[in-house]
Amino acid sequence: MKKAVLYAMPVVLAVILFVPVGGRAFDLALFALLFVLAYVFHVMNDVVPVKDVEAALGTKDFFSIKCGMVKVNGDKAELVKGLLVIFSQTVLFYTRAKASGGASLMHTFSADQVDTYTLHKVDDFHQGVTFTLQGGDEVKFTSKRFQDREEEMRTALGWPGKAENEPDTAN
Repeated sequence: MKKAVLYAMPVVLAVILFVPVGGRAFDLALFALLFVLAYVFHVMNDVVPVKDVEAALGTKDFFSIKCGMVKVNGDKAELVKGLLVIFSQTVLFYTRAKASGGASLMHTFSADQVDTYTLHKVDDFHQGVTFTLQGGDEVKFTSKRFQDREEEMRTALGWPGKAENEPDTAN
């Protein structure tokens, strides 16, 4: 199904560009079809259904944030889109299992393994969080929402809601 959608997009674009059929309304309908196909491909490729994660964990009580994981292979970096879940002081990263749905666990580590984390630019283009694990390994996740949801993330990891190195702003 995903390949059919992928192949249909350039076909619709070729019809728009090279086949002089109908009028303006027909062309607009083809453009709308092209955008719908692009959205459907995005959903089938990148969106992890939360209900599938809930079914895998057996609960609805977990922290989750839609993000990407920066996966480094040698000198190439790849951005894998998915869902970061923190459940029972364990960090889990799920990707979409198949085009029809499902959640596949791609990476996991315990909160006890985390030495530090930083909220900053994780690569040339993306803001996010970098977890530095014991042994020096780094795991990077990209999303602008980490900054806004830091307290929730710390609570889910079992850490105090406020970072210890932050100045006290209550005064």
